Amino acid sequence: MRVVEILFYNSSRVKLIVEMSDPDIYTTKHAPHIPRLLFKLFPHLARHHCDNDNGFSFRRECESTEIPHLLEHLIIELQGQVRGAGTLKGETQWNWRVDPKGRFHVYVDFDNEILVLGAIRAAERIIQALDNRRIEEINVDREIERLKHLAEVGDLIKRGDPVPPSAEDSQDQLTSIHAP
Repeated sequence: MRVVEILFYNSSRVKLIVEMSDPDIYTTKHAPHIPRLLFKLFPHLARHHCDNDNGFSFRRECESTEIPHLLEHLIIELQGQVRGAGTLKGETQWNWRVDPKGRFHVYVDFDNEILVLGAIRAAERIIQALDNRRIEEINVDREIERLKHLAEVGDLIKRGDPVPPSAEDSQDQLTSIHAP
């Protein structure tokens, strides 16, 4: 799975174009270890609400859902862990009559542009590591701390305040955010 495009849809919603490396393997039914490991790292995900055709809880929905749908919820969870209270929403869509099979459109709410960029890239790295069964590479506390620094820089920029030299590390983190 790879995020190939990030578009700021409006001032509070971002659109991602996500492509699966194998267009025939795009659900958790093909990779049940991903949600199992994801819930181990992020137990609060089990409390996420999810509107789906079957009325399932998010945990139940994850038994057979699209991997980009997990990405959507993980981006929301990461932002929530940094910002605390608040409700963010997301949506995962696809139309393989228009797009190539394996391409998804993921929409996620945000309140801090820099934070959401960091959360997108962190979520992408985490899901890729879990898919490759490399859970030991993931340090949730470190990821959250990095995202907190990015959120501080984003808040300064949003207010139009100068970014102090102490935030240079966060700016360096931002410039090092890249697609894997």
